[in-house]
Amino acid sequence: MKIGDLAFETVLLIQILEAGSPTPIVAIFTIIIASNALACATTMFLPFQRIGLIETLVDLLFDLLIVVGCPMLVLVYCLSTFNFPRDKYAINHEVFPPGWFEQQASVVADPAQTAVIYKSLKSLRISSTLDFFARMGVQATLFLRLRHLVNLIQSPWKQRTCVYPRRRRSAAILFVVYAILLIVFVEESVRTSTIACDPHPECAVHARRWTILESASLTQCPCLMMIDRDIAPKSYAEWEQPLNVTAKVAQLATRGDLQTVQLTNRFLPVLPDELRRCTELRHLTLEYTHTQTLPDWFKGFTELEFLHLESKFTSPFVVLPDDIFRDMSSLTFIHFAGFVPMKRLPSFQGLTNLKSLTLAVFLLLDQLPAFDHLHRLERLLVTCVPILDTLPDFAPIKENLKSLILTDRGTWCCNGFLGECNLQHPM
Repeated sequence: MKIGDLAFETVLLIQILEAGSPTPIVAIFTIIIASNALACATTMFLPFQRIGLIETLVDLLFDLLIVVGCPMLVLVYCLSTFNFPRDKYAINHEVFPPGWFEQQASVVADPAQTAVIYKSLKSLRISSTLDFFARMGVQATLFLRLRHLVNLIQSPWKQRTCVYPRRRRSAAILFVVYAILLIVFVEESVRTSTIACDPHPECAVHARRWTILESASLTQCPCLMMIDRDIAPKSYAEWEQPLNVTAKVAQLATRGDLQTVQLTNRFLPVLPDELRRCTELRHLTLEYTHTQTLPDWFKGFTELEFLHLESKFTSPFVVLPDDIFRDMSSLTFIHFAGFVPMKRLPSFQGLTNLKSLTLAVFLLLDQLPAFDHLHRLERLLVTCVPILDTLPDFAPIKENLKSLILTDRGTWCCNGFLGECNLQHPM
């Protein structure tokens, strides 16, 4: 059972490394697993006749540390390191009207800090088949040891002399070698991946993966989250001619690990082809990046959950692929703003899990796609769409819709509940 126990714990450790968890969490998790193996080797040589109960208690302690202690450690780490500017949030909440994007907490929170917390908390979720079996494995070993301990307490005469073989040097050496190799593997994974990502300060989170370092290479960083935001340009020139990050995005996307890309006031006129490799992309924010269209292969991001596109008036989005959302059933958040010349939006077909939809500053948009597939939509905001004269049928979304905000609207009538539509009425 001990070998199986260590195998499940090793799988969990590798997943923590791949998730880019903070170094303190990785270090503590590694120490627990290595100590588990060394404790097993040590108990084989303890000079006690009936040591079965001690072995069971030691194993139970390490199982509890893995199953209960480590998740609690992640939560404590997140609570102690996350600093939210509540004063800024209070100002935004007071100044901006209800429903405005600036009222959201994510606007004032530190994006890099939020990214680390997000990845740390998400590592606690079961998100794959391997996650399921690894977590169920450690849970099962904890259950079996608890049951065995209860049986020993109820029937002490049934206690075995020992659980593990006594004074087996070969077995003890095996556990010691495992602990040493584990520590070396984790240390090298953290060290080499950090060196690989040092040239890229925009990489907020990277996988702790053992990387074969190549001299002067800029494409070996296993980056998971790229965040590059300039929210306060110091001059008009910086606003109109921001830093070109096309090459940087291509470098960090080469390995295909990117899951989050957040760019604000950066120059990215075209998404580089290297980004196509990042099939696990889940979060994309492009604010004022001079991007005017998305490539046809963008529809391949079927795992995308968060899509925020906001244009400058001088270089707005002009067109999106017609069937871009066809296979994006994971998408839950869409924010489109500043698409001044766009006359048509792509079909919403495929957005079966969308919960928030914001459309702002579409000066030439005269029709919205049908809401037939937006069954889970909870929040709809439409603002500054002056020539839009009708809205789609709300029947498909009426059950879950909780927030409807329409400002600076077109000529449609909102006072139909009063009787006849009166266009002179403020509503």
